Amino acid sequence: MSKRRHALNPAKVQADIAALEKHPPPEMFQRRLDIRRRLSVALLCILTSVLLAVSFAPFDKWYIAYVALVPFGLAVVAGHKGGWVVLWSWLGGVLFWTVGIYWLGWITPAGGIVLVLYFGCYWMAAGVLIRRAFRRGWPVWITLPVVWVALEYAMAYTLWPMLPADMSGFPWMSLAESQYRRIHLIQIADVTGEYGVSFFVAMVNGAIIDALAQPLFVKTSRGGRLTRQIGIAFGVSVASAAALLGYGTYRLNQDTTRLGLTVGVVQEAFPVSLNRKGASRQKIFDAHLDGSRPLVGTGCNLVVWPESALSFGNMDPAFWRRLNAASFDPEDAEIIRTYQRNLHSLGRVVSDSDCPLLAGGSMPASRAGKDNRRCNSALLFDRDEAGRLRLKGRYDKMHLVPFSECVPFRKSWPWLHGQIRRLVPPAMPQLEPGKKPVRFTISGEGGKEIRFAVPICYEGSFARVCRRMVMRGRNKRVDILVNISNDGWFVYNAHASSELDQHLSQYVFRAIEGRVPVVRAVNTGISAHIDSVGRIGETVRRKGKRKMVAGNIVAKMFVDDRITLYSLIGDVFAQAICVVVGAGVLITFFRPRTGKKEGWIA
Repeated sequence: MSKRRHALNPAKVQADIAALEKHPPPEMFQRRLDIRRRLSVALLCILTSVLLAVSFAPFDKWYIAYVALVPFGLAVVAGHKGGWVVLWSWLGGVLFWTVGIYWLGWITPAGGIVLVLYFGCYWMAAGVLIRRAFRRGWPVWITLPVVWVALEYAMAYTLWPMLPADMSGFPWMSLAESQYRRIHLIQIADVTGEYGVSFFVAMVNGAIIDALAQPLFVKTSRGGRLTRQIGIAFGVSVASAAALLGYGTYRLNQDTTRLGLTVGVVQEAFPVSLNRKGASRQKIFDAHLDGSRPLVGTGCNLVVWPESALSFGNMDPAFWRRLNAASFDPEDAEIIRTYQRNLHSLGRVVSDSDCPLLAGGSMPASRAGKDNRRCNSALLFDRDEAGRLRLKGRYDKMHLVPFSECVPFRKSWPWLHGQIRRLVPPAMPQLEPGKKPVRFTISGEGGKEIRFAVPICYEGSFARVCRRMVMRGRNKRVDILVNISNDGWFVYNAHASSELDQHLSQYVFRAIEGRVPVVRAVNTGISAHIDSVGRIGETVRRKGKRKMVAGNIVAKMFVDDRITLYSLIGDVFAQAICVVVGAGVLITFFRPRTGKKEGWIA
């Protein structure tokens, strides 16, 4: 009788549990209810924005990237109100991009605002897709990397609807770039591009989200099933890490390089501003002349000045030699004499250094001089047989920065072009894009021929542009990439922004993807050389600073004869991911669910 009197009443137990869930005591930890509240969703999205931002350069907290997406993922899969989750997915993205590219506001505040609002839509799309897939029972450790890589690829190709291909895309701050110093881990970029590294980082985040979300928000009568799912997620993550590190070790241990070129780099520190008067063109030119003198006698095969170091105009020596200043009016005669003096000084640098000089300048778009349109050009100067300065080669930047370098729709939609041009400051001259990549050839160490291409500034952010420069069909057409850039746009009141650090990190992946060493000459910094496995070598430094300092380095460039799979097939990995996402969208949005996800607490 006593046993019956004290036996548990199942109905009463259920009633007590229901009462506790409805009115829990204050001291009880309400994990499920708290994290699903609107405030919790908002705070989790904000937390991800902050964590992810500090994982990139210049903060370089690379390890945080492996957990940075976890708060966002938990908010997405657990948030009670779908509309609120979508809103905060977008706002979280807006906050992240505001922190990440705040420096755009120094140049174009209105454009910066529009861009961060637009980029937030990619986070919103990620939130919608991951949330919907989770409710169908798909594990986050699979859906998060697939969705994130597809969106990174989309950003690299689509900056704004209807923009022409030679201006579109913003491949900036991918997850992979947080790992640019993890050399062993990122060698897989020579197969998958940087997207393979992004996939791995997102997968680790997804495994952690699954481990937290499933016990908190999913119930099942078959307890072992959840344990196996989480075990698979972490097992695949660990195996992937081992595979990436093993492949990286194998690649790093290969002996495939040879000394090809000694490059002297000149860096000056001239901020650029639309609102304040900066240094004159002549002062900038003279500073680079002075900065080149320490390179005399160092055995350089090439001296490199940054983009815009020659900002006078047409710097073809043959053009100015044909002009006799005495036959022009005084004002034009003085211009001619200025060009001739400067070209004579440039010739002295080439003669004293006993090697060619590469510098950035603005050149007429028409070689015949039939119009006033100009190109952003890389100019290679050398001496002819008579010892006179000559323009040996010229490359015109192909992928222009939209709006600041080229307002779109000039031919296809003239009215819209005119309206947009009014919003672009007149100080930003509109440029003509180059038609094709150019290969420069000079004599390297031991008299061997060395071939190089010159991505100008923003072009180096685009893996596809650099791949086009490196490869011709299945053959490697260049040995080295020489990047010239003017990052003085991203310096305000002598404060150099994070853009300079972020820009450098991207060239680590360009080096690995094509197995080509990279040397950079950048106004305001960061000038450096990077070997073909992505190791950043010497940078221009003064008193521990790499930005807003003047100086030079002499870099020994070791060329690499390996042809990578990425060089041959391009972004096939990312494209395959996009196909998977497209199929997933069709399934999740257009095929009706046959039943509720098992164990989901609605």
